[in-house]
Amino acid sequence: MFINPILSPEFEEQRLQALYSYDILGEGLEHELDNLVKLAAQIAKVPMAYVSFVDKDEIVLKSSLGINPEYKNVSRKLTICQYTMMYDNIYIVPDVELEPNLINNAALSLGKGIRFYVSAPLVDADGFALGCLVLLDVVPRNLDEYQIEALQTLAVQVIAQLALKRKNSQLLLQTKRFDEFLDIFTVSPEIHCILDRSGGILFINNAVTTMLEYSVEEVVGKSIWNYCYQDDIDRTVFGIEQGLKNKNKQFSIDFRLVSKTGLVKWVGWGMVSKEDRWYCYGRDITERKKVENELTKLSFVASKVNNGVVINDDQNNVTWVNEAFEKITGFNLEDLKGKPLGDLISGPETDWAKIENARKLTQQKQSFTVDILAYRKDKQPIWLSIYNTVVLDNDGKVETEVEIIIDITEKKKVEEELQILSLVASKTDTGVAITNDKGEITWVNAALEELVGYTLDELYGNMLGDMLSSKETDQELIKESRKKAINKQAYTIEVLAHKKNGTPIWLSVANTPILDVNGKLERQVELIYDITQRKQVEREMIEAREQALQLSEAKEMFLSVMSHEIRTPLNAVIGMTHLLLENEPKASQIDDLNILKFSGENLLNIINDILDFTKIETGNLQLEAVPFDLHTLSVDIINSLQVNASKKGNQLKLIYDNKIPAKLLGDKTRLYQILINLLGNAIKFTDNGKVDLIVKLKKDDEDESLIYFEIRDNGIGIPEDKQSYIFETFTQARTDISRKYGGTGLGLAITKKLLKLYQSEIKVESTEGKGTIFSFAINFNRLSNSSLVPTKDPLPSLFTGKRVLVVDDNEVNILIAKRFLSKWGLVLDFASNGEEAINKVVNNIYDLVFMDIRMPGIDGFDATKIIRELDGDYYKELPIIALTASTLHNENMKFKESGMNGHILKPFNPEEIKGILATYLKK
Repeated sequence: MFINPILSPEFEEQRLQALYSYDILGEGLEHELDNLVKLAAQIAKVPMAYVSFVDKDEIVLKSSLGINPEYKNVSRKLTICQYTMMYDNIYIVPDVELEPNLINNAALSLGKGIRFYVSAPLVDADGFALGCLVLLDVVPRNLDEYQIEALQTLAVQVIAQLALKRKNSQLLLQTKRFDEFLDIFTVSPEIHCILDRSGGILFINNAVTTMLEYSVEEVVGKSIWNYCYQDDIDRTVFGIEQGLKNKNKQFSIDFRLVSKTGLVKWVGWGMVSKEDRWYCYGRDITERKKVENELTKLSFVASKVNNGVVINDDQNNVTWVNEAFEKITGFNLEDLKGKPLGDLISGPETDWAKIENARKLTQQKQSFTVDILAYRKDKQPIWLSIYNTVVLDNDGKVETEVEIIIDITEKKKVEEELQILSLVASKTDTGVAITNDKGEITWVNAALEELVGYTLDELYGNMLGDMLSSKETDQELIKESRKKAINKQAYTIEVLAHKKNGTPIWLSVANTPILDVNGKLERQVELIYDITQRKQVEREMIEAREQALQLSEAKEMFLSVMSHEIRTPLNAVIGMTHLLLENEPKASQIDDLNILKFSGENLLNIINDILDFTKIETGNLQLEAVPFDLHTLSVDIINSLQVNASKKGNQLKLIYDNKIPAKLLGDKTRLYQILINLLGNAIKFTDNGKVDLIVKLKKDDEDESLIYFEIRDNGIGIPEDKQSYIFETFTQARTDISRKYGGTGLGLAITKKLLKLYQSEIKVESTEGKGTIFSFAINFNRLSNSSLVPTKDPLPSLFTGKRVLVVDDNEVNILIAKRFLSKWGLVLDFASNGEEAINKVVNNIYDLVFMDIRMPGIDGFDATKIIRELDGDYYKELPIIALTASTLHNENMKFKESGMNGHILKPFNPEEIKGILATYLKK
């Protein structure tokens, strides 16, 4: 008998797994093995041959030659392949009848009477015996060396065919899996893409169409950054670069993409860097971002409210508390996290039944309100009112509890005091009503009976609101108040009621709920006052305020209209004067033109004084806070006034403290106006004398600098009895001042009010005939060196060839604008109304638009809104600058709301226009 080699069960299991991996026990591979079996039979010159594979319980014959089909599967117990396959060499039996171990073997007969048997073991590359290549004959015989060698080679070929089949099967399976993966990848709702190192899109799936409305063909070959939201590019690139420096290969990063139609979507990206490629997948997280934003807001609100907020999980354990809760109870999140709130805040006199009842309600998915005696962390008793809200998940299960905690300790004390106060309620002049827990009257004092005309017997068992209400009574207010009372909330309301005789009466009702020892509503106490007279006074005050507002608006509108009507022709006067002076006038005309220019500008200054004063009076003038250089401003002011000073024979000098910081933050324009007013007055009222501007540093620290200003002259001075009212409007120190020196009498009034905006007071010292000193101090914020960016003068070459549209219904304004702008190389176009301007913007490309505000038909505001609403970046980004002669304070807001980028006030200042052009044409 054959002796089976000793094999462990583990090895046999591994051998079977190796056999099954070739998938050869079923159909398949017949043709390849048929050829090998035939070849083996031909080489050995035998009539029968087959390949056998040894399974767990049977032998499977494949590609059998000369064997009946009924022997395709043979019991493993009847065969000798299971033994011979374990041999290292070919097993040969020349004559079966001469082998005692084989002569009676049933499997060898195969119905043929086998006499010759040869078995070549089939062993794979991993050393596992799979079966045998078997040759049979009905007559005894033997094999020569050539035949044995050939049979060994064929056995190796059988194994090779098996390996090839397995590899092909694996390749087919991998191909199928790859195709399935590619199908999933292609139809995935997430964006999957492959990028080169610079962000170029090498491959992208169809999700780009669903998410961003682009086709695959439109984006392949383009850079991913072309579709990235502009504000996110620097942040994203910086994050990736830092990660790569830290040798990170995988990134999770969120940034926004812009769809074909301009929709902005948040996408959460997973990115893997491999060699010179980025493998990326992105998921639309726009909604999640919205939720996160809302949660952030809610968290911020919860953390800032005065009431305590506690959030519990579904097991009633604390997960979060706000700062207010810690202030109320002394417990912080570390003390409470993961524990039930009631266990920590309870104490000796706490009603534990209330806590148990509250927990039952939560388990039943019911919200509740309860007042409970609790204990702080320092063991001090405290009354808390707890408002619990149960939050359910999509399956209707408790997900979270949110509890609002209110400290009602003081309210409890008040309730106790009310019990005492009730003893004297009957003696007070204030109306007092006591009701049951439903709000039905049980007692009123005599003062209330007298106030409303009803007796206790008439009121008993009724609700006071029902008895005193009429059609004019605010029923919703009463309903809301009753809800508060039911929820044990105190309230105070003011309501219009009616006495028993029908007389209307305004009542102030202060309601306090009284709770029993179990925290249940027991009764309510209401204190009732007659406030009819006060309401009448309030109504009269409201009417007076409305009238004052209407008057103020009318005044401002009148001044705005007058400003527009005056500035429009004044624009022509000043503009034409500038143009005439620039066009090389005759020598005999220069003085006349200068007089005309001076008169026009003087008139403009008077108008500005009146309008600025009006803005200050109505509270519509606000100081700006912009960086400026005080020394440069002071020098510019002195230089600008030197001509006027020289005409009066005065010496104008600046005395400046070099310790003053170079960079300050303030309203440069209003400071300029203050100093120009004071220095202009000093020059005006001084002949052949001295005028000094003194600027000193009085106090300095890291954040602020206190600067002292003094304007000193030795002019005509101010009489002592007149110094108290020189700052009043339209007032001069003497009656002949205006006639002799000119002016509106508004300069000092405006100066004083501007300094009040700076929180500074102006002081005056003067002696008639000897001179005057005005002084004040202003506190300016300091700036770091990096906060100021030096500005450059606009380059004329910047304007060359730029297309500008001027929209104005006034032909003179058009002419002046044309004369100014054409000098700077601009290509000009004009429109006389809003409709024409819209058509021209649609049909042409401009670099900038000057838009008049007040025009017949479509005005400048509406025209700008219409342009901004057109589709395309050009209409959204085209600079539109308002041309206005109006100074209504709310027009700055209207400029922004309509989409305008800025404004220029008429009359036109060439340098201001040049500055505006330089700012926007650089972009």
